[in-house]
Amino acid sequence: MRSHHFQHDEPSDILRVAVDAGRLMLEAGAETYRAEETMAGIAQNLGALETESFALPTGIMASTVDIQGNSISTVRRIRTRSINLEKICKLETLTKMSGRHTLDSLERELCIIETIGLYPQPVPFFGSALISGFFCLLFGGAPLDAVCSALAGALLNIVRRWLASKRQPDFILNIAGGLYAALISALLVYASIASHLDKTSIGIIMLMVPGVTIVNAIRDLISGDLVAGIARAADAFISAAGISIGVGIGLQIWSAWVGLLP
Repeated sequence: MRSHHFQHDEPSDILRVAVDAGRLMLEAGAETYRAEETMAGIAQNLGALETESFALPTGIMASTVDIQGNSISTVRRIRTRSINLEKICKLETLTKMSGRHTLDSLERELCIIETIGLYPQPVPFFGSALISGFFCLLFGGAPLDAVCSALAGALLNIVRRWLASKRQPDFILNIAGGLYAALISALLVYASIASHLDKTSIGIIMLMVPGVTIVNAIRDLISGDLVAGIARAADAFISAAGISIGVGIGLQIWSAWVGLLP
């Protein structure tokens, strides 16, 4: 049942489509083991022989063999990464159903999945406001602190989306976000609108904390993907460092220009 595709499709084409699915998985924020299982499942269901893959957060290496035993390999670079659970879910479903697809129909489905974008405004705007406000309350902030944190977090979402459209590195985005969180929180407390500098700024900062990256790093390490797990952990550490640097710079600027911190 699975070998009839192989009689008509070139192994290189099968490998290309399988790697495209793995690339979409990694770009959507999936674990590396999940990307490897996706590539192996699609290639096997399309009739490829002895498909092997090695995925990292920044790249994919995969190979298969043709019926003469010649090895075919490919390398694909992962240049963008985000969190899109809808893409991951659809790719998982497509992998399970890939045995019922031809190569062309599978490629069309992948193109459709690739076009799935992030939520349009104003959904991220209100989502960011809720996240910042409730985290502020969770860490002991007053209700007015939560309102200030929610409004500042919603504005931060708009600013980060604009900076991301300019193709700024994530490290720069995190520094800018931390700087913004420190300055806007200090300003709100200085103006006696918010009461607690730390609680207000924490609510804003939680929007940028790389929680999913940390969880994926631990999951990769537990499953034995040591290189991928260490790479994700380093990515999370750099993101946290960028946030800390931004907050530190913001507090130093406020102290230098205004004086004592509120």
